[in-house]
Amino acid sequence: MEEFTAEQFIAFLDRIEKLKSVPRHCVTSDGVQETVAGHCWRTALMAYLMKEELGPINVDRVIRMCLLHDIGEAVTGDIPTFEKKEADDKKEREAVRDLLSGLPAGLYAETTALFEEMEAQETKEARVYKALDKLEAVIQHNESDIQTWLPLEYELQQTYAEKNVQGFAFLEKLQKQAVKRTKEKIAQKEIADGQIAPEPDARAQKEAVKQQARQEKERKREEKKAARALARQERIRELNCLFVTAGCVLLLALVVLAIGQAGLKGFLLMWIPVAVLAASVALLLLGVIRQCLHKRSGIIFVAAILGILLCSAFFLFLLRFVPMGTGMA
Repeated sequence: MEEFTAEQFIAFLDRIEKLKSVPRHCVTSDGVQETVAGHCWRTALMAYLMKEELGPINVDRVIRMCLLHDIGEAVTGDIPTFEKKEADDKKEREAVRDLLSGLPAGLYAETTALFEEMEAQETKEARVYKALDKLEAVIQHNESDIQTWLPLEYELQQTYAEKNVQGFAFLEKLQKQAVKRTKEKIAQKEIADGQIAPEPDARAQKEAVKQQARQEKERKREEKKAARALARQERIRELNCLFVTAGCVLLLALVVLAIGQAGLKGFLLMWIPVAVLAASVALLLLGVIRQCLHKRSGIIFVAAILGILLCSAFFLFLLRFVPMGTGMA
């Protein structure tokens, strides 16, 4: 593997440091010009925070895409989406290739593959990254002063991420909420500008009563749902107790039968080690399954392997030191 030298590392950081000062077409809630680095950071943060909501996808890969997707703008600068042309996209792709060429071979191959995946938009990870990229821009505009918006952005805010979020339930909810905030922001501006009049008090009170009734109905529905869930948990606990009790009785019966069949000595020398070996094999299979599901399984593997080794050593001891044909009873 090619070594990543300190000089090479710092040289790469020097080039992408520009992202900290490259401005985007938006300002923050404090009126500060947003930077490309700030946009990339919050897009990656969004991916991490919603990792449990996205289903079975590689969130770590999505985070990498979010962090890297705009590095070409360290060379080209940011161009708003409604002004960007095909020639601009080509120039940015060339800038990305040039920047990545400064990385060691392994990292170059990895990051190049990420950009190809982002460009193709065929994997779930690439589609989620693109949706987050657009959603973050919509959310940031909602947070900025509406006086900084261009006229075309009043409509663009409501449609910009609409197609990209389709197929991802949580992203669809996020987009709808962002659009709701956009509409509220526009309505507040229209009221402030005198373009529309605020609702009369009577209508506002009527709407408030309806809203309260809806909230009460929703509360009762949630209470019923919680009661059903509690009842299901209680039934599950009862079934678990029943299974454990039945298992203990069955185990006790098997122990009594084994002692009656092989005698106490035979039970201790053969049945218990066989049971331990079977349990160890079962633990090993459980560890493999958990590993495939990306869950921690280190302790399970250690216990399983330790059990198998101990049983194997015990059986080797019997074969070596106990004469063949010796009775166990």
